[in-house]
Amino acid sequence: MSTRGTQGTAAVIGGRGFIGGACVEALREAGWNVIVVTHNAQLAARHDGYRWGDMLDPTTLGPAVEGADVVVQSANFPNYPFENPRQGHSFLEYDGLGTERLVRAARAAGVRRYVFVAGVGVTENPVKPYYQAIRRGELAVADSGMEHVTVRPAFVYGPRDNGINRVIRACRYLPVLPLPGRGEQNHQPVSVDDVGRLVARASQPGAPEGAFEIGGPERMTMASMLTTALELVGRKRPVVNVADGVARSGARLLATLPGSLLTPNALDFMQEDFVADLEPLQKHYEMRLTPYLEGLRDYLHR
Repeated sequence: MSTRGTQGTAAVIGGRGFIGGACVEALREAGWNVIVVTHNAQLAARHDGYRWGDMLDPTTLGPAVEGADVVVQSANFPNYPFENPRQGHSFLEYDGLGTERLVRAARAAGVRRYVFVAGVGVTENPVKPYYQAIRRGELAVADSGMEHVTVRPAFVYGPRDNGINRVIRACRYLPVLPLPGRGEQNHQPVSVDDVGRLVARASQPGAPEGAFEIGGPERMTMASMLTTALELVGRKRPVVNVADGVARSGARLLATLPGSLLTPNALDFMQEDFVADLEPLQKHYEMRLTPYLEGLRDYLHR
């Protein structure tokens, strides 16, 4: 933890997660006292600086953010983006309704500033259910009366991500890299540390408010993004197309099984283009964004 004077108290909902953990580290480095809010009540009871807060249970959220100057929301449902609606693990319950619950709790607790980690691709009138849920959350934050910043990352990668690293692990055993749509979706992969640094800067009093998309400095296809990572670890694999009909049939079947390994919504989500408009970010925050190869080498070679 930084030895500099404290900036105040920041409560990070989802602070044990992939992106949330990077936010916690960046906030501490910037001099904040950080409360890590987790849905694991037993874990929260065992650790100083942790609090219990469940996005599905509004009665837990007020105590979780009590005394915070800033709330950072970076909470995803378990096994994201593979929904399990029967357990409340869905875009609507977390990004939509869950954000509304947390905003109400933060406002009642006297929180000054709210930072919502959402995602790129959201429009004013989205059609797809995951974008509708995120937009619902964004509107709740914007209408909260608190100072507010929405951070919209593109595809985020890093040591704990469940995307690139899952593919690397799978390719220990797979002779090919199967991808829906030949992996031609456009991406702008962004280092998780860059996202954490932006959140820390956006938490400062007087920092520019509004919605800011963040991606890396390069745009590339999903296939290029994954094959580059595989080549770095010595597992180069040819890309094989998975026909859309086959992928959707598989998603519908898997959605009926315990654990919801894949759902049609998740398949749609995985085939989106995730690219960022960096002009507002660079105008107001002037960040250096980590090149993809540099970011990959930083953790894969370790």
